[in-house]
Amino acid sequence: MRIENKTMNTTSRSLARLVACSLALGLLQPALADVTSASDTATAEDFAFAKRLSRVFKTVAERREKSVVHITQLRTIQPTDFFGRPVGRGQLQQAGLGSGVIVSSDGVIVTNNHVVRGADKLRVKLSDEREFDAVVLGTDEATDIAVLKVDVGKESLPAADFADSDQLEVGEWVVAIGSPFGLDNSVTQGIISAKGRTVTPRETGVSFEDYIQTDAAINPGNSGGPLLNLEGQIVGINTAIASRTGGYDGIGFCVPGNTVKNVLESIQRTGRVARGYLGIEMSEQSSSGGGVLVKTVVDGSPADEAGLKSGDVITRFQGSSLSLDRLRNAIAAAPAGSKVNIEVSREGETKTLQATLGDLSAAKGYVFIDALGVEVELLPDDIARQVDAKAIVRVASIQETGRAAMSGLRAGDIIVSVDGDGYADIAELQKNISKGNFSRGLRLDIIRPLQGGNSYRRGNIVVQE
Repeated sequence: MRIENKTMNTTSRSLARLVACSLALGLLQPALADVTSASDTATAEDFAFAKRLSRVFKTVAERREKSVVHITQLRTIQPTDFFGRPVGRGQLQQAGLGSGVIVSSDGVIVTNNHVVRGADKLRVKLSDEREFDAVVLGTDEATDIAVLKVDVGKESLPAADFADSDQLEVGEWVVAIGSPFGLDNSVTQGIISAKGRTVTPRETGVSFEDYIQTDAAINPGNSGGPLLNLEGQIVGINTAIASRTGGYDGIGFCVPGNTVKNVLESIQRTGRVARGYLGIEMSEQSSSGGGVLVKTVVDGSPADEAGLKSGDVITRFQGSSLSLDRLRNAIAAAPAGSKVNIEVSREGETKTLQATLGDLSAAKGYVFIDALGVEVELLPDDIARQVDAKAIVRVASIQETGRAAMSGLRAGDIIVSVDGDGYADIAELQKNISKGNFSRGLRLDIIRPLQGGNSYRRGNIVVQE
């Protein structure tokens, strides 16, 4: 303590001498005035720079405001009497608000899955106040992305294009446009705060490992709107916020534009998201060299055919060095059938291998039934013995906006028969479904596992248009 006081006293005395000398020479006051003038007063150059930066944000807003839409979710509310029995006809009421961005001039729109989930009807309002009913082309729960379409005839709508979101760097300026709290076409700006965030948003309840973090203001209603670079290109879709209040706290999360583009293209091509499959078990490389360690390779998998071996260290995937989580996402995001370059380190040598990715669903034994919007799988033997039925197929996953989901079918349901007809295999099940009359109603007899999965309940569901 004495040393600290001594140092402080010595410094104070030195400063006092300097001030005294400066006052004596009449130099201190003018010098302070000059410093104040130089540091506190903006120059013409400063104003010019600020105006140029402002002009950039203004240009982005003007260029892309017409590409951003306001989405209203409507649900049918059924009136009931005192005893909870339905009375009268149900009425459509507003159940949620969100944003979206036009990505194709013929009316294709990208938004969040949680914006459209559970909707009986969707209304899209353009920047010129015109409204259209929207149909859902497809959804992807894993990334929380949905693709919609509005019918505008031969009109060409102003569409936004995608940038390569992998090239984004922390600190870059970005602009968010959307409808927070229902306020159409609100524009905010910020920077990229981080990349590769793993978050489980309350909006979805599904963990995603590659969010872009931004401090551009995102509030309820912004969901589904675009995050743009200063060229006005889409680098992400605004999805979630971290907040103690439910409003803006400076931390927002966006699905990367490259992921969104892959989901969009897959849905447009097949109506669903076909995720890539490589066929390896991976772990983080423990050595200081970095990379991802290949622990095992599945026989006959795309990785096996490409020449990957247990013990290889993946250093680059499609030219980029990635962490374990980001590599896993990159493989899944790449379309099935696409060719990818994989750089590996093997016994001190660097090798570049090329693999043709498979379909993850097919690798798991799933079969997609388009008429229902479900993926099904063969029932495991142990469960087949428990239910003691001739059913051999259960629902593995379900499109939330498909016919089956809208009729009440769930993942895990076991399909016993279709309109009373049994089946011997998945191919016959598909044939029976294809013969059904959805306008009249297709009856599925099902067995549903109850909580805990140790008991089951039988029933039926009528699937309609």
